[in-house]
Amino acid sequence: MKICLISPYESAAAYGLRILSAVLKNEGHKVTFLFLPLDFRDNVPPKALSQTAQYAASSDLVGVSLSSNYVRLSIEITKAIKKHSPGTPVLWGGIHPTIEPIECLEYCDMVCVGEAEEPFSELAQKMDQGKPYTDTLNFHFKTKDGKVISNPVRKLDPNLDALPFPDYSGGDHYILHKGQLVPVTHELLDQNLEGQYLTLSSRGCMFSCTFCCNNFLKDLYKDSKWLRKRTIANLIEECVWVKKNLPWVREILFDDDAFMARSVAELEEFAREYTQKVGIPFFVTGITPASLKEETLNILLKAGLSRLRIGIQTASDRVNLEIYKRPIPHKKAENAIKIIEKHKDQLSRHHYDFIVDNPWETDEENLKTLRFLLTIPRPWAINIQSLTFFPGTELYERAKKEGIITDNFRDIYNKSYKAYRSTYINRMFYFFCQSRLPTWALSLFVNKWILALRLNYPLWWLYVAARDTKRFLRQLKWKIKNRSH
Repeated sequence: MKICLISPYESAAAYGLRILSAVLKNEGHKVTFLFLPLDFRDNVPPKALSQTAQYAASSDLVGVSLSSNYVRLSIEITKAIKKHSPGTPVLWGGIHPTIEPIECLEYCDMVCVGEAEEPFSELAQKMDQGKPYTDTLNFHFKTKDGKVISNPVRKLDPNLDALPFPDYSGGDHYILHKGQLVPVTHELLDQNLEGQYLTLSSRGCMFSCTFCCNNFLKDLYKDSKWLRKRTIANLIEECVWVKKNLPWVREILFDDDAFMARSVAELEEFAREYTQKVGIPFFVTGITPASLKEETLNILLKAGLSRLRIGIQTASDRVNLEIYKRPIPHKKAENAIKIIEKHKDQLSRHHYDFIVDNPWETDEENLKTLRFLLTIPRPWAINIQSLTFFPGTELYERAKKEGIITDNFRDIYNKSYKAYRSTYINRMFYFFCQSRLPTWALSLFVNKWILALRLNYPLWWLYVAARDTKRFLRQLKWKIKNRSH
């Protein structure tokens, strides 16, 4: 059977879709893989859109993976496919179709809910053999007469080691480059992924934060074990494969929520094997203040940990515990930062995540977070994320009920979580991250007396004027110097 898989995400890592491709290939299906690395606010270039429709037309089934921000782009791709070849069935999968399957069926023929490897494999086998397939678990189908067939999800397979490694085989892999689809090369992958290979050491999460998709998925799979971990041996085997087959990789990214939620013995095994067999610098994200321990950090640093990313979100215990329902008191964040500071010379960089634009967080709580940020010794990098109410989450339901969300496309699908509102407090987050001013000078912008006297804005504009004047004088000096030559 010929299957076309399409990834519209900015990154060509496409971890889940690459594993699915490997599963299908192992079962004898021919897979064409299209990467359209676009910002979700962009349109597919005309030539690339035409090529996508042509590849889809030569396939028996097309699969598109998407998150909520990629709904509009996926609609554009699906419409182009349907216009070119109306009879080609188009399947949507990913986190957004998992949460909103009925909405998605307005645009596609079938939707895969939840983890796709086993369900997609069963569907492809039935279609290939000409058997009825609308009873396949995890799928929702739209019939020719407009009716919807909905099937429940199957239990999760706890054995993640049974899955193949992501498909980087090339062959029928094409990527958007200069307005058209071209064959994937190591050079183009390096360019898109910046030398970084992404993998997951686990699936699921210990927590159920109200802003996160795990909030929905835990309930969807309430009859299964949600948090599952790969064995260290399996993880090392993948990393060894990467070192041997992907020469462009300069860093391995472990981008899951539970890498640090392992025993000391497991992490010691990882460190020993990784040091001996891999040796590529690695980056761990998904760390919480509760999971960071000095003993385990030391173990990973010796193995080649070069970067880490830790979610702080806010300095307010009320917001963290009551609104986000993260059982992590701020005291743990302070302790985690102290641990990192002891070892920061061994890290090339460390990143902290903060959430802004929370309608239930007070200005004073935001200022508390800013003041806390100034207590963290530099250098550091922060990721400022605008709170987005993704469907299926507890905060989405609350925002809908309170009228904060009135149009999903405008308020969610077409909103970037990186595009925070232009408020004074949000500007200060960015300013504190970028400015080279000493901490005592930065603290003036959030000093309670200056704020009370409303001197913060004059102080801000004075800084902007001084900065712009310095920039102008530097440019003028450069022009005069070049004219003299």
